[in-house]
Amino acid sequence: MFSGNPNVKWVIDQSTVPVNDEKITSSDNVHFCEPYKSNFIKGEEHLIESYCKLLGVEYKEDMRPKLYTDHAKESADEVLEKAEITGDYMVVQFTGGQPSVGFIPHNPYNSPDPNRNYPHWMAQQVVSLLKQQNPERTILQFGLPNEPQYEGAIMLDASFPVWHEILKGAEGFIGIDSSLQHMSASAETKGVVIWGSTRFNQFGYPENANVNFHMKDTWDENKFSGADPRNAMVDPALVVQLYMEKTK
Repeated sequence: MFSGNPNVKWVIDQSTVPVNDEKITSSDNVHFCEPYKSNFIKGEEHLIESYCKLLGVEYKEDMRPKLYTDHAKESADEVLEKAEITGDYMVVQFTGGQPSVGFIPHNPYNSPDPNRNYPHWMAQQVVSLLKQQNPERTILQFGLPNEPQYEGAIMLDASFPVWHEILKGAEGFIGIDSSLQHMSASAETKGVVIWGSTRFNQFGYPENANVNFHMKDTWDENKFSGADPRNAMVDPALVVQLYMEKTK
């Protein structure tokens, strides 16, 4: 998320850079930000607001993630051309939780928070309904190659910067609380987000249709339990309806 950002001089990789590195000890402008150990944990602040408070930045509700990926535009065009994608397309993500760094392709898929995922059989219904509604639309699946795949969707092998550039040209997206919805906010591409074990008032963006089994768009803390397995079980027909309303 910091790559290419002109406001960031250097990002410390905590796994390889020692804390006594000269670049750290000589600087008077080092920031350690960990909102997950702040007031954010109470379930009221949006993640961006929490980061702003930790870094002393004025928070505004229209703030969105900003990724700098113009350098990947040519590669994105090549990926789409190789896949023979020339018309309208959208992007979907129904599973997540795997970091792309250090990914081992032959490992079985395993999510640290499976309650965020949209059930496979419901996801397949969404893809099938979308293809029935518009057979000419291409559906691209965002994810790593060991994740469940869907008939009617095309899995592309692309890096995150390339995906961000691909999203800029997408008609819309359908996702879960994972990296796609945050990249879509930066790419200014709207869509539908299906919420499971996390709160859309903290991780979501109001320009999208945010929905779980118990509520839609307006957050009600009294209706939420992160452990409730029904959260992500949103009717596939409703997901498609919301997508059509959001992208018409």
